[in-house]
Amino acid sequence: MIGALVPSESGEPASWQVTFSVADRDESASRAEKLGATVLSSSDQQWSRRARLRDPQGAEFVVSQFTPPPRPQ
Repeated sequence: MIGALVPSESGEPASWQVTFSVADRDESASRAEKLGATVLSSSDQQWSRRARLRDPQGAEFVVSQFTPPPRPQ
C-alpha cells in the first residue's frame, strides 16, 4: 500500500483516489474500455505510466505501471 497527500487542482472538490498497480497500463486501459470504462487521461511520469479511468457506474480510479528509469551504466 502506498499513500500520499496530493493537493487538488484549483476548484476541484476534495476526493479519494484509488490506484491499482498493473503490469501494462495500455493493456489494462484497453481492457477496461472493452468492459465499459472511459479513459479520462493518461500520462508518463519518471517512475510510472498512469491512466485515469471512469467505470460504467461513474467511479474513477487510476491504473499505474511501475517504470523505473534505467540504471546508469
